[in-house]
Amino acid sequence: MIESTLPLKGAELDLLIVMKRTSDRPRPAMPATVWVQVEVADSPHLIERFTALFNSHEMNIAELVSRTQPAEGDKAAQLFIQITAHSPASQNSANIEQAFKALCTELNAQGSINVVNYSQHDEQDGVK
Repeated sequence: MIESTLPLKGAELDLLIVMKRTSDRPRPAMPATVWVQVEVADSPHLIERFTALFNSHEMNIAELVSRTQPAEGDKAAQLFIQITAHSPASQNSANIEQAFKALCTELNAQGSINVVNYSQHDEQDGVK
C-alpha cells in the first residue's frame, strides 16, 4: 500500500509528508467548466490574482499549470498559466468571462477563456 511506503520515501528525500484518510462523499454537480490560458510579464502574486478570481466566482480549480520563461535580451521574463475550473452553480458564463478579460487588461496580459455549460450542451444534444 502506498501509505506504508510514503514515510520511508519522505525520509529518504527529506520531505515532510502529511497524510489524512478521507472517505467518499457525494460530488455536487459541476454544470460549467472553464479553461483559461494566460501569458504575462512575470511578477509576484500573478497566479494568486487569477486563483482569487475563480474563488470569487465560487469555482473549484481542478488543474493549474504554470511555467516561466527567463528574460532574454530586452524581453522580460514571461509567466504562462493554464487553469481548469468547475462551477457547482449554474451561473451566467458572461460574468467570469468579463471578469477574466478585465483582469487580463489590468495586468497587461494576453489571455483566452473557454466556458462550457454542460447542462445547455446536454440539452442541445437531447440529453437531460
